[in-house]
Amino acid sequence: MAAVVGTGDGGVAHGLLLARLVDAMFEREPDALAAVRDEVVERMGGAALVDAVAVSANFHMMTRIADGTGTPIDEGTAAMSEQIRAEIGVDGYVSRHGS
Repeated sequence: MAAVVGTGDGGVAHGLLLARLVDAMFEREPDALAAVRDEVVERMGGAALVDAVAVSANFHMMTRIADGTGTPIDEGTAAMSEQIRAEIGVDGYVSRHGS
């Protein structure tokens, strides 16, 4: 959970930096995104930047497809993810209710 809320690296090399990159991508602040993008390139390399952005975009795409088709969470995943969904408040998202 620390990695999800941006206070830990999740056991991943450069995890905090990658979390900052994802946050910057969705904040839509060009200057903040440019700064963290440049830091990723400096510390991890250009190929790592491309990989990180592609992974993030793919997860976003898969969620949009699932939401757009009305794919429900299966019972096993719903039960297993109940605590984490409550912690991050995802069940309160508008898209979660099909609105």
